[in-house]
Amino acid sequence: MKKKTVSSAFVLILLTLLTLVASVRASVGPLQIVATITLDKKPECIAVNEETNLVYVGVEDGVMAIDGNSYNIVADIPLEAKVIGLAINPQTNRIYAVVYGERVAVIDGANNQIVDEIPESIFDSPDGVGIAVNPFTNLVYIEDRTAAMGHYDRVVVYSGETNQLVASLNVPGSNTHTYMEEVGLAINPETNRIYVTWSGNNTLHMFDGNSNEFMETVKPSSFSERVIVNAYTNYVYVGNAVLDGETLAEVLSDYEGYLEAVDPVNNLLYTVDYIDGFYALNGTTHEMLTNLELDWHFNSYTDCIGVNCETAQVYLVDNSDNQIPVVLIPEFHALILTMLVLSMVTAAFFLYRRTVSEEPIHKQSSVQ
Repeated sequence: MKKKTVSSAFVLILLTLLTLVASVRASVGPLQIVATITLDKKPECIAVNEETNLVYVGVEDGVMAIDGNSYNIVADIPLEAKVIGLAINPQTNRIYAVVYGERVAVIDGANNQIVDEIPESIFDSPDGVGIAVNPFTNLVYIEDRTAAMGHYDRVVVYSGETNQLVASLNVPGSNTHTYMEEVGLAINPETNRIYVTWSGNNTLHMFDGNSNEFMETVKPSSFSERVIVNAYTNYVYVGNAVLDGETLAEVLSDYEGYLEAVDPVNNLLYTVDYIDGFYALNGTTHEMLTNLELDWHFNSYTDCIGVNCETAQVYLVDNSDNQIPVVLIPEFHALILTMLVLSMVTAAFFLYRRTVSEEPIHKQSSVQ
């Protein structure tokens, strides 16, 4: 009876501890600005290569590369106009820079030199142009809008190997619209699903990245052309609506701030209020974990947050002061909790082993 009781207690303790471990990923401490990188040009957008720990900032006449350790500018890559969109493939170390009114420049991250271009005409959009990369398939996705009746608003797909057009994802019904509408896009590389928003009727469209076939359309309760995916939970965010990435069923319609970036490794969401607030949310419950009050406001027309999930650093775009504040996401709370859980599991295991090893001896002595 004693052995059975201890075994049951051990299983109960283990399950409790596993629950605690699951919550570790969303535990953060107070936010703090640990550095401020000052630029001599106006920043427009930002992206981070976690493999090289380089931060790329689109500026008024090109791209700047910043060392994520020293915060020093290591390259200034000139282009013919301001860069309004950035995407990175960390597997190939290629950076894709959307040049306002021009094209997409392809940069080799090994030497920060322009090595090619994607010959896609870019509309003069002050709101930026959506671009995304699937590192698993090495495909580059770029939004493409049209004002011509009978033509589709779409997302064009280019090979990251050849930089040639390989497919077009047409937004259903957009060929009958008479106005130029907004298009947004996001990718879940884990499921290879592509999500496209269209302002013509405030809809979200899902495509299969394997076949490039259209799958589903929904009209969320809240809408913005910006769409973001959390690969950890497979949630899709449009406006303040949260949708299941598999079914597009809406699971939530409100949370703190406006989503700007996701940390899919630690399951954290980063939102802003475009006034002076920066928030970190639990990616599953959407509960606000911590926040930071700023003395400047975000520009809602830029990709204003870059995240390095490996170093727990978040880079903010302050284009009013030409600065990149660096926010550290403290992890010591999660580390302490993890160590505590491991210690308790070890202690429970040895207690169980000791009980099991002693039980046969007790039975043998009672027979004698």
